Amino acid sequence: MRNKFQYKFKKNILYLFLIFSSLIFANEESKLEMRELVKQIRFQSQESILITQNGSNIFFNDGNIDQNFVRVVDGVSQESLFYGVGGVNEETPLDEKNYLLKNLTQLRDSKKTVLSVNYAYNKKIRNKVLKELQKYRFTGECVPSYEANKIYSSLKKTNKKDIENLSEVENFLYLLNPEKFKNIKDYVRILKNTDFDLLIIEPSLNGVFLTKEQIEELKIKKNGGKRLVVAYFSIGEAEDYRFYWKKEWNLKKPEWIVKENPNWKGNYIIKYWNIEWKKIVSDYQRKLDEIGVDGYYLDTIDTFEQF
Repeated sequence: MRNKFQYKFKKNILYLFLIFSSLIFANEESKLEMRELVKQIRFQSQESILITQNGSNIFFNDGNIDQNFVRVVDGVSQESLFYGVGGVNEETPLDEKNYLLKNLTQLRDSKKTVLSVNYAYNKKIRNKVLKELQKYRFTGECVPSYEANKIYSSLKKTNKKDIENLSEVENFLYLLNPEKFKNIKDYVRILKNTDFDLLIIEPSLNGVFLTKEQIEELKIKKNGGKRLVVAYFSIGEAEDYRFYWKKEWNLKKPEWIVKENPNWKGNYIIKYWNIEWKKIVSDYQRKLDEIGVDGYYLDTIDTFEQF
């Protein structure tokens, strides 16, 4: 009886070990596939600025930075590092913050610019966030809502400096949802009337892209200094409001579209290693290059964790 129990116990342990090992392997495979997609983007536009948002563990192998891959990007960004998990003005739990900081400080020490997007509008909280940013030598802002749909005041004073690269940025505008603007001209007019060092923006409105001439206008601050303009670019999810979305997908989606993101209507988690998706990414990137943005803000990097 005892030997039979020992056998079953050992068999169950082996079974659990095999499951756990396969999950680790699958996670590593999905991480490598996302790295390949980012590398594809770098190869196609070698002079563009690349900023990845969230999923900072993509840069690590067993706790150590992958030096070959980290060279591919210029900066990393993290949402809700200090505030924004669980709600606007809600402090991020200490264990989660510390986990993120462990990765981000190592990336900072590898000479990567670290951006921090926090969701808060309370004055006292904004001051606390600014102190934290100074402590860790990050560049960050407090965005007043998850929709990221309006202009806000920067945590740091604006300046007249000419900004030539990401490491010189002291403040930025994070505006990913321009639906409240009347039209593309209104959108450009209001963006021009700001002094942020960096604009991280949605490059289109109601299906109409900003033109190359409009992007060039946006590269000059209101005070006359030069700045950078970086386009939002989701590479781990497909969005049903983009020009690449086919009508027939509303009835029957291709097998590489897995499921809708429960938190964002119209956004779909995908098998981003699929050839068709890689072609979509390449075509969209080509469109962004045509309008002359300085780089891409690569969002939904952390989709690899879904697999």
